[in-house]
Amino acid sequence: MKILISACVLGHAVRWNGANKLNSEISEWAEKHGFELVPVCPEDALFGTPRKTIRLMQVGDEVKGMMYGSDVYPQLVDEAKQTLRRHRDAVGFIGIARSPTCGQAAGVKNRGSTMKGPMHEHARFPTVEINSMRTPKNRMHFLDRIVKYITFNNSHATNIKNT
Repeated sequence: MKILISACVLGHAVRWNGANKLNSEISEWAEKHGFELVPVCPEDALFGTPRKTIRLMQVGDEVKGMMYGSDVYPQLVDEAKQTLRRHRDAVGFIGIARSPTCGQAAGVKNRGSTMKGPMHEHARFPTVEINSMRTPKNRMHFLDRIVKYITFNNSHATNIKNT
């Protein structure tokens, strides 16, 4: 079973400045529970590394992702959706805080609140940020959500086949 994960969390140097946010414990957790971690980074796929930072901003009724003075948010959303379509068999996603694409609570200037990044917003399966996976209790909660997702989808698929 596959869990998508922000590539920087697995040690890939894909952050805007060429750095990573390696969390070695997550690989041990995944292996223990029989998951394959699949690294993804929509921002690196689109713009490479290193790159300018992307700042989410509320402008009127819409969110813009400003990079080099241009709005790249529609590209981020499209790449996130394509990534999710390429991995239809994934059962979860682990993102990274403050990422405009992979953050579960990405900051938005002039909004006064946060929003889900496109990887979380468009995923049909459970999502979480790596910071929430630091405690055994939270790891178990995410695992429980994945088990419920798998159970529901397997029973739903069986019901569809039997009708």
